[in-house]
Amino acid sequence: MAHSAQVMTPDSANKTTPAAYVSFRTFLSSIEALEHGLPKRLDRTIWRSQSGVVQSQIMMALRFFDLLDEDDRPTTALQRLVDSGQEKRREQISALLHHAYHDIIEHDLTKMTPKMLDDAMEQYHVNGDTKRKAVSFFLQAARYAELPMHPLLQGTIRTRRPRRAKPREDEPNGRFVTPPSSPETPSTPPRVIELTSGGKITLTIDVDVFSMSAEDRKFVFDLIDKLQDYEKSKTQAGMA
Repeated sequence: MAHSAQVMTPDSANKTTPAAYVSFRTFLSSIEALEHGLPKRLDRTIWRSQSGVVQSQIMMALRFFDLLDEDDRPTTALQRLVDSGQEKRREQISALLHHAYHDIIEHDLTKMTPKMLDDAMEQYHVNGDTKRKAVSFFLQAARYAELPMHPLLQGTIRTRRPRRAKPREDEPNGRFVTPPSSPETPSTPPRVIELTSGGKITLTIDVDVFSMSAEDRKFVFDLIDKLQDYEKSKTQAGMA
């Protein structure tokens, strides 16, 4: 998808603000909440339904993308993003990604493995669990913006359905707030294996490949191989 230059902001190559690591769904909801009135200066209380930790993560994400100035006032880029609406928001997000993650995207996501992306994200002042969340945000945003990427990267993305912010009944003047985040759902559907002696085994895989240890990876893939071998043997026995 082509990206528009109209949301480009000052060069952020030397900034020390960490890469966005709030959930991408929450980030989108925080932008949607601003559609009902963009304050002259943003602070955490705008998203009252979120925890203090998430509120801080939203603010840091806005600063990372240069959507706020040094006094946390909205930049013209944020105003355009808020005004873009659902129809053009993908294009706006694409432009933000190309700007903020220039080095990663210039490498070509269609030729990048999960390990390569994990290593590249370190330059954006994140590490450990924060880096894992930053990688997840980037992949979710890249998919939302319809950026081409390697199948291995696609396979690590967990599916989440963005929802528009809804007004809370106890909020005065119809103020809109961001709905709380919901748990992520696994991208791989459950696998049901029928046993020859009766009964079933259901396998649900809900893992983050970036955080798995070598021992865990071996266990998971060995388990998958055993189940596939079992199903294959059942099929061959039925054909005999």
